[in-house]
Amino acid sequence: MNELRIGILGNVDSGKSTIISVLKEQLLDNGRGLARQKILKHKHEQESGRTSSITHHYYIDDKNDKILSFIDLAGHEKYYKTTIFGVNGCSIDYIVLMIGSNMGVTKMTIEHLTLILVLKIPFIIVFSKMDICPPNIYKQTFTTLTKMFKKYKVYQELIKITNLETAKQNYNFTDSNVIPYFNVSNVKGNNIDLLRHFLLNIKNVYNWSELKLQKKKCIVEDIFFVKGVGIVITGTVISGIIYKGDKIMIGPFNGIFYEIQIKSIHDNFRTLVENIESGKSGCFNIKSLNKHFHLKRSILKRGMILLDKTHNNHTYKEFEAKIKILHHPTTINKKYEATIHCGSVRQIATLVEIKNKNNIIINDESENCLRTGDTSIVKFRFKKKPEFIQENKQIIFREGHTKGIGWITKLIN
Repeated sequence: MNELRIGILGNVDSGKSTIISVLKEQLLDNGRGLARQKILKHKHEQESGRTSSITHHYYIDDKNDKILSFIDLAGHEKYYKTTIFGVNGCSIDYIVLMIGSNMGVTKMTIEHLTLILVLKIPFIIVFSKMDICPPNIYKQTFTTLTKMFKKYKVYQELIKITNLETAKQNYNFTDSNVIPYFNVSNVKGNNIDLLRHFLLNIKNVYNWSELKLQKKKCIVEDIFFVKGVGIVITGTVISGIIYKGDKIMIGPFNGIFYEIQIKSIHDNFRTLVENIESGKSGCFNIKSLNKHFHLKRSILKRGMILLDKTHNNHTYKEFEAKIKILHHPTTINKKYEATIHCGSVRQIATLVEIKNKNNIIINDESENCLRTGDTSIVKFRFKKKPEFIQENKQIIFREGHTKGIGWITKLIN
């Protein structure tokens, strides 16, 4: 079956978990959280109604031979680093940006929109809670959004999807410079079937048939210890095909990868399978093949990688990157520290060198600083341990109100 991976992003209480449940279970909400109770993972999420972890939910459509894989991303500012990891590391085809029509465009909506634009992920917009939103408030929310688009130089046209005809005209919206949007109600069911139909008919962004032929790579998303079974990890296969019995590397542990074996594999529907292909996620029961390396749940971390034994990429503690400062209240100098996000990597790094346009290191302290809007080539050094990073991969760095983007230009041994 063809699997389409859709990240659901939006502010707290915009209805992310609810719309996943309504689309997946084909039931309506009662306005008091009935639908979201079916998919929230932790007890504190059930009590507060706030998603704090990345969860995957699946809708199977036998008629179209398709699986919609919904990735529920946290909306609260407190869990923003978890959200960045999910958007960056889960090979998402599309983002559904949820906006509570009665809440307006909030600070976190702007953060999420910036993240989508930085990572260049195609997205659609869903205005939720239309059943309780007065027309003047919805108009105000929509106007604020269009102003935000102008500010961030998003020139795509917003197209309202109201029926099957407009849906069919915009299946390939990524090629026609438009952004589709829907007005929905999870309680009344307005446009829910239309949204589901639209998502089932848009095309995959990643060419998974090509990626299947590449070397094995899988990002670890969660770790469990199961009595009588041992260590079980869940993850998304980014490239290649992982088979039961495969001998594969896991890491990095302080820059080192260790050999493990895949004992058994479960797919997303708790079925024992022989393999998981790229573009799909599943569970892997693993055991160590190294006498001196004991697999424990405590030493495994989210964001670690399973790699083919023949992979020739290594871990690095230092790298150069071409960066642009999106926002900083004052100036950035050498020894500045920020959290670097690169794919599944998330670690604090220190800025150790700033270069000018001619790639020459700036030693003059008065010139050796960066401000909002500046572009430069800099050298970063991870603070704790080496990480598995690759050239030309995009990075996001943040610290407080500071935000910047860039891509890795050179790896330094």
